[in-house]
Amino acid sequence: MKRIGTAAIAVIFSAACTGADKPVATPEIEIVASDYAFQAPASLPAGRTTFTFVNQGKVKHELNISRLKPGLSIDTLLKLVRADKTVREVSEGHVGVLFADSGSRSAAGLTVELTPGETYAVICIFRDSAGAKRHYDLGMYSMIRVEEAQVVSASPPAVVDTIVATEYAFQYPRTVAPGKHTFFMRNDGKMPHQLDIGLLKKGVSFQKLREVEKARGDVGALFDGDFGLLTSRGLQNPLGALTIDMLPGREYVIACFFKDDEKSPAHYELGMYGSITTSGTPAT
Repeated sequence: MKRIGTAAIAVIFSAACTGADKPVATPEIEIVASDYAFQAPASLPAGRTTFTFVNQGKVKHELNISRLKPGLSIDTLLKLVRADKTVREVSEGHVGVLFADSGSRSAAGLTVELTPGETYAVICIFRDSAGAKRHYDLGMYSMIRVEEAQVVSASPPAVVDTIVATEYAFQYPRTVAPGKHTFFMRNDGKMPHQLDIGLLKKGVSFQKLREVEKARGDVGALFDGDFGLLTSRGLQNPLGALTIDMLPGREYVIACFFKDDEKSPAHYELGMYGSITTSGTPAT
């Protein structure tokens, strides 16, 4: 996968239409999870697409999407993942992950420019308990082939905010307007990094979160939800972006939970975290 520069980001996540060209809405593809399978299309046209995720199962699931290396079959993919190879290692690039609790819908969308002729893997690597099989071993995986036909043009996405990852910090907007935003992560670091976005409960501040974490309390109880995440190798960028309808007057937390190795601290422990608050007039 080639590194995506700032100029390329502008091309991917914007649309310039002139003359008779009329922008069309970015298509939304809903992928449904059950215990333990995905309902996903076998093929899709190329072009910008936003995936949404619905969990009709009784346990929590994830929608994990990656663009596969050429010629990689689903059997080979599963074999490599079972051998502790991450989805990132067997793919050309990681699109991103959405989460949904039992009987709920993900609060975010995953937007990607689908490449003609490529194949994307959809997989869930969760397991219900420490000794249980991972969900992909119970049948929770799928493949999506991208057709050569491409959407002629698409309307610009929601407001695009680029979050830059380095060792070990984020450069990001501290305040954004409420409304729909598309968050893209640019990895300027040499190490793999992750952008995880969660919503704090009303009345809970980022400072309160830090205090509870320091006291080794239940930080999970302070969140209203975890939207999803983007990951990338060093000096590369994820292929997707998280589209989130930001609520007014709320505080969102970003963090990287990766480690450089088994003995190293998680990146957020080295300072790779932050918060984004919403304020002002809704974004248009």
